[in-house]
Amino acid sequence: MPRPRRSEKTREALLQTGIEQLSLNGYHGTGIKQILDIVNVPKGSFYNYFSSKEAFVAEVLKEYSEQALARLDDYVDTSTEAPLDKIKTIYNFMLKEFSNQNCQQGCLIGSIAAEIGNQSELCQTAMLESVSLWKLRVNQLIADAQLKGQVRNDLSAEQITSVFWAAWEGSLLKMKMEGSVDSAKEVLSLMLEHLLLPPFPQKNINQ
Repeated sequence: MPRPRRSEKTREALLQTGIEQLSLNGYHGTGIKQILDIVNVPKGSFYNYFSSKEAFVAEVLKEYSEQALARLDDYVDTSTEAPLDKIKTIYNFMLKEFSNQNCQQGCLIGSIAAEIGNQSELCQTAMLESVSLWKLRVNQLIADAQLKGQVRNDLSAEQITSVFWAAWEGSLLKMKMEGSVDSAKEVLSLMLEHLLLPPFPQKNINQ
């Protein structure tokens, strides 16, 4: 009996629904059946697209990352703001989005990582790749901000990015527990308005 033809539209619908449901309910709280019911796809058809729940979630994480990075790149490429101001705009925008969602959703990558850690090699690979790609963008913005004297240069851009990333992800976990963006806003303000700033006036090396 011939294998049913795969529909790219159906695959995209499954991935998008996966993003929504995993963001709301987490890895263990999201079942394949609920995804299929929402998209109105028979259970048997699911395996035409994904070999397992694990493989499906890994693909969802990749799709989520690609969508987020595309939006980030579009903003960074078109904005005329200074590098540090771009970082502020990006992260303040995300906090506003989280607030609009009543803090039920945070960064999907961070949420899944906190829930399953390295239990799934497929998901772990997808998460590590996503984090690496996002941190590359932030690292470049911080390096650009250092060149303009906006960010301290007694630490490397890579060191600052690592600390900033850890503080941000930690604040998102607390946000979901508290149901408020207030603590995340405070962490973001401390990082961008105080801790990342030069400890004393620095000469702009571009001048």
